[in-house]
Amino acid sequence: MVLWNGGIGGAEIFMASLAARLRKLEVDTTIAFVSSPYPLVERAPRDGVPYLSLGFRRGRDIVRHPRRFAAAVTGAGCDGALLVECGFMGAALRAGGYSGTIVAIEHGAVFELAGYSRGRRSLYRLSRRFGAISNDAEVGVSDFVLEQLRAQPHAPRTRRIYNGIDSPSALGDDPDGQPDVVRIGFVGRLVAGKGLEYVIRALARVRLRTPARLLIAGDGPERPRLGSLAQSLQIGSDLEWVGPVADVPAFWRRCDIAVVPSDGPESFSMATLEAMACARPVVASRIGAIPELVVDGVTGTLVPPGDVEALAGALAAYAERPDLRRIHGEAARARAASRFALDDCARDYVDLFASLAKPTRPWALAASGPGGKTQ
Repeated sequence: MVLWNGGIGGAEIFMASLAARLRKLEVDTTIAFVSSPYPLVERAPRDGVPYLSLGFRRGRDIVRHPRRFAAAVTGAGCDGALLVECGFMGAALRAGGYSGTIVAIEHGAVFELAGYSRGRRSLYRLSRRFGAISNDAEVGVSDFVLEQLRAQPHAPRTRRIYNGIDSPSALGDDPDGQPDVVRIGFVGRLVAGKGLEYVIRALARVRLRTPARLLIAGDGPERPRLGSLAQSLQIGSDLEWVGPVADVPAFWRRCDIAVVPSDGPESFSMATLEAMACARPVVASRIGAIPELVVDGVTGTLVPPGDVEALAGALAAYAERPDLRRIHGEAARARAASRFALDDCARDYVDLFASLAKPTRPWALAASGPGGKTQ
């Protein structure tokens, strides 16, 4: 499994979890970091996942040193490589002599294209073409992403495999919480496109109807502006800036409602799935892949992106009805367990590699029965 670095993001955390689950399925999985493995590597060893770091300063250095790159990946996984992106990473592996099966995952980089300069867009398209002829298969993490993937140059085989998650133990209420104050939770980077400003504006309206508090897990360049907005709306004391969290289930134990207010494309939204797995109803934007996770009126409520009035109404409805929070929360947990289980996700990747493997490789044997590990 090849990652650019050990930065903590939705794709990286998912890949580390997937690596650990693959090892439980008797697939000998190693994580190879192109540059620094930190801070993700501090989590991976606890899951029993070995790792190596190539120590390149920048991702594009693999193009300058493809043989070194390919040799490292071959040593870690000669049968197959699972890549975190669909572009020049696969091309660099092939140029360096890697002969194993290559499967690349599209986590949503395709949606960043609109914000690129003209020159960078041209470079991205060139990278995608080289990746398409180098990768054996490419995976979209949602139907929404798969459609976008197929609109670009792509590998001969494409398929959708949803990201997966382990359902945590049943969560109770936070014993230190205030039972008369409804707590709304947000998890994500504080950057443009995540829509947190709409939640802050909506909270000001909800507070006119019922006591409510917003807990914000994450950090980013938008925090000063968002803090100023809350102060201007006179609800600064109703926000709690939690910062980045390592124990997401513990954070959701403190919350009654999850909110995912994105106004930019969401390729999957691990934050949504994590909240669902923790039996929290989700109020989310009807955008990108989110409607593939949240069933409107069953596991949460979908609202138009950027619609503060609709967002406030949905949050207030849950705030005023504990029974609705419980019913939709339990339905969300059941859907996460049945539709987005990490075990199913891992087996889908094993099956995909097995279908691509040559008969002379041991991969197919490992995928079809319990006889020994493969790399």
